Amino acid sequence: MTDQNTQTYGAGPYVARALDWLDSRPGITRRAFAFLLGLLLSRTFSPVNAFPLLFVVIPFMILLIDRARNGRDAFAQGWWVGFGLFVMGMNWVGYSFTQQSAIPAALGPVAVIIMAAVLALYIAVTFWVAWRLWPKGPSRILYFAAVWTLMEVARGTWFTGLPWLLVGSAWSDWLPVAQSVLWLSVYGLTFLTMLTAGSLVVLIDKGTGWRRFGWAVGGTLLMAAVALAGFIRLEEGKTHYHIGLSMRLVQANVPQKEKWVTRLIDDHFEQYMKLSRQGDAHGRAHGIRLLIWPETAVQREDFDREGSLLRWQVSRLLEYGAFAITGAPRYERKADGLHFYNSLFAINSQADLFARYDKVKLVPFGEYIPFESFFKKLGLEQLVGGSAFTSGERHQVIHLPGIPTFSPLICYEVIFPGHAFPPGQRPDWLLNITNDGWFGMTEGPHQHLALARLRAIEEGLPLVRSAGTGISAVIDPYGRIINQMGLGRKGVLESPLPRPNPAPMIPSALRIMLTLILSAVIIMVRMWRHTIPGTSADQDSKDAEEAK
Repeated sequence: MTDQNTQTYGAGPYVARALDWLDSRPGITRRAFAFLLGLLLSRTFSPVNAFPLLFVVIPFMILLIDRARNGRDAFAQGWWVGFGLFVMGMNWVGYSFTQQSAIPAALGPVAVIIMAAVLALYIAVTFWVAWRLWPKGPSRILYFAAVWTLMEVARGTWFTGLPWLLVGSAWSDWLPVAQSVLWLSVYGLTFLTMLTAGSLVVLIDKGTGWRRFGWAVGGTLLMAAVALAGFIRLEEGKTHYHIGLSMRLVQANVPQKEKWVTRLIDDHFEQYMKLSRQGDAHGRAHGIRLLIWPETAVQREDFDREGSLLRWQVSRLLEYGAFAITGAPRYERKADGLHFYNSLFAINSQADLFARYDKVKLVPFGEYIPFESFFKKLGLEQLVGGSAFTSGERHQVIHLPGIPTFSPLICYEVIFPGHAFPPGQRPDWLLNITNDGWFGMTEGPHQHLALARLRAIEEGLPLVRSAGTGISAVIDPYGRIINQMGLGRKGVLESPLPRPNPAPMIPSALRIMLTLILSAVIIMVRMWRHTIPGTSADQDSKDAEEAK
């Protein structure tokens, strides 16, 4: 049993006996149970979407902290939960190692294990901090929700950030609940989920009469109210479109292994050209105002140069007043050498370059190497397949004549809450160009699309997603998919452009900050009550000592 946070059980005697049995087993058995909880938690995300598991896993995580023998034990239990979550939920990262010749494919599982082991430290710290401040009774549910949410914000921000597999994002395909990110942010939805799912632990706790069921009933009613509000919003919210603005998204489905093979690059370009024409007798994208190609659809670094033949060829597809948007690499020669950028370009029917955007949020170890000088000594520069990209200066809102303004998000950039466009410059829509060919027919592209849907809801903006190899889609500002082209398919997706909803009363960045402040205040209040003599927390400590 624990030496600090002893919790006894009334209802749910079978659960209590099972936990007693688990406590009596060697440490490896308890670690295996924690690992299993992490595996189950990973199944709540897209494309599995087994959200009822949240209401099983989260209460059991609270029970693990209840029975932690000491801080070290709590840390270890949390690490194993996190390791199970990330090693299963992000196993698709290993597939990318099979798509390049620079490093052995056998290193894929090793990379996944190392990545999961590092990310699991966030969950380990969550368990340790919660254990240090753990009260008896239902109030511990509130503190656990606050600590978990605070550490999710940290994971999404620190060391370039990786806001993937956030608990709140498990609702991305369950749109009635997902609507709440418009009011709460995805981190706020994490807090709500941890609180409401965690409240079911009182069904096992020892309590006084029916009062202990108040938390469980309250949590259930709160989540039901959120779902009902979202359902009403979806029923009342209609999708409106820009009249006369037609889009064609081109998905060539080029295998990643072939994408950068020099002798095939011109063939890939011709595939995009042929798909864009759709058999038109005049060789144009007839009736299309926006022709959209995905990330690095053009694999030549001179697309933005004067007299570019490729740019002229793309412009021949366009009718007067239409624009083509495509991803392509580019380079600049600076004093310290060549700098390469992962960029987006917009051109008109005269091949004029109207806009350029350089990707700001680069993928660590995929597009650049953090602490590059150190890792180059280990040979890890091969992970980017050559020269690393340089980060762009800032996010942009792009204005094209006769086209509603948009903010471009290249691939990975769409996963970051509160960073969809520059502060104070709300566009009319979001454009996410991406290439998920690195991840094949795995869960990765589905999870990527799910996060893009949350950005649309969060900002109240339609989102257009053009994927070279992945899932292309047009998403309305409620997160509803208007049209999509599935994984592993080749073709075009045509759709009108949805109109935006009115701007949210509270900007997304401020919603995140308010969630952060709320979580921090809850934790600080608990720290104060934990240390001030005469408080209920102080009495809990005395009771624990007497029990010993």
